[in-house]
Amino acid sequence: MDGSPAVRELRALYRVSQCVHATLDLPAAVRSALGVLAEELGMQRGALALVDPDSGELVIEVAHGLSPAEIRRGRYRSGEGVMGRVLATGEPMAVPCIGAEPLFLDRTGARRRLDRSRVAFLCVPVRWGSDIVGVLSADRLTLGPADLEEDLRLLTLVADVIAQAVGVQRRVRGERSGLERENRELRQQLREPFATAGVVGASRGMAAVRGQIELAARSSAPVLVSGEEGSGRRTVARAIHLLSERAERPLLRVPCGGASAPVVAGALFGDPDALGGAPGALVEAGGGCVLLEAVERLPADSQERLLPVLQEGCFPRAGERVPVRCRVLAYTAVDLAGEVRAGRFDEMLYHRLNAVPLHLPPLRRRRGDIPLLVSHFLDQLARRDGTSALRWPQACTELLQRWNWPGNVGELRQVVEQAARASSGGSVAAADLPASLRGKTGAAPGALAAGALEAATRDAAEELLREYPEGRVHRAVLDRVERALLELALERSGGVKLAAARLLGINRNTLYHKLALIEEP
Repeated sequence: MDGSPAVRELRALYRVSQCVHATLDLPAAVRSALGVLAEELGMQRGALALVDPDSGELVIEVAHGLSPAEIRRGRYRSGEGVMGRVLATGEPMAVPCIGAEPLFLDRTGARRRLDRSRVAFLCVPVRWGSDIVGVLSADRLTLGPADLEEDLRLLTLVADVIAQAVGVQRRVRGERSGLERENRELRQQLREPFATAGVVGASRGMAAVRGQIELAARSSAPVLVSGEEGSGRRTVARAIHLLSERAERPLLRVPCGGASAPVVAGALFGDPDALGGAPGALVEAGGGCVLLEAVERLPADSQERLLPVLQEGCFPRAGERVPVRCRVLAYTAVDLAGEVRAGRFDEMLYHRLNAVPLHLPPLRRRRGDIPLLVSHFLDQLARRDGTSALRWPQACTELLQRWNWPGNVGELRQVVEQAARASSGGSVAAADLPASLRGKTGAAPGALAAGALEAATRDAAEELLREYPEGRVHRAVLDRVERALLELALERSGGVKLAAARLLGINRNTLYHKLALIEEP
């Protein structure tokens, strides 16, 4: 340390100020500042302790010359020890000899092997506005009273500089917390109508579905919902109706299969010769909606009669043209375009029905939604039975997330309801689940993860094979997987890119490059 004491102090304060203002990372800034105090002024084992907002205790956040284990032991209640006394009184304190001071607790254990008769201890409050948010401390070789007072004054100046960084961090945290709370409230407001309609899920796939539902609800065009059996097609169609301006009008369902062609035609178009002159769903719905279930099984004669409904808003019946004011929704579990190519479905009708296409992902591709769906089903059971919702342990959820769900959401609902009926004591146990699900526990976790990844990749590949031209599918699948991986890593690391890179085991610059590629328009 060269130069006069005054020069060293000025240089130390300048360097501390540079450290604190160089970054918004409070621990990094304070760690550098404490290193400057040790290097320039011989203040060893410097530590910043901040008040824990939950417990009110002082907790050492950053220290120079203390091991991680010693830092973890540094907790003090208000009034406890020298640091607690400074927090309680708001007055700085200098201990000329820590070996002779009963208040000095050395809870960190960092001075066990030192000659305590030769160590002094300095501690000053860290103020942000009118609040004391923590304390700053450091060790010093035993000096005269005048020298300790001078060091205490200097440490107080350093604490004032550090307090600015603490204040900035708290403002940023407060603003971030406010934004997160506002986003949660907005998401909840957006989710509530969907939850009321039974559309549950927070995965990317279901976020896209909710967006499509909102767009479809604002239109009057026909909607074709496609997806595997049990994936929630009827629920989505109902949500479109409930979120539209037709919500106060009827939603009438017409099963297109399982009955003879005349029965289906009568249900849809009415039968003037029947007792009471049944009007049929297209007329009876008025300004509401008609939902064609399993529309791929709609008989050929009904397909022919339905086409003018979608083209002209009317259909022929008993020598007259009957006007129709309802909206037509339909769902299918098959590739309806393939049915057209096979000659089993009218091409023009397909194009009219497919004015607003909406595809539902299978449950195996959105396993993250399983906990939300379980909670939703348990809440429904509790409301129906007038009881409290059963507890569903994490172990049971993990079993559900390992299953491939060939029956999709419908199968999951059935499993949850059966387990709830078999449970006792207010909680579901793994033994209440079907043996087929419990049998999955014998597989290694890595194998389960690999199987889930393989299934998800196959699903994505099948979808992209339909969407992308020949020669581009391989790149499209890899890009889709990499995008999902990067987004998940950023989510897990709170948006901190360096932490995301460490999580993935890649170089930070590599991460930046990949993010730039996927963010290109």
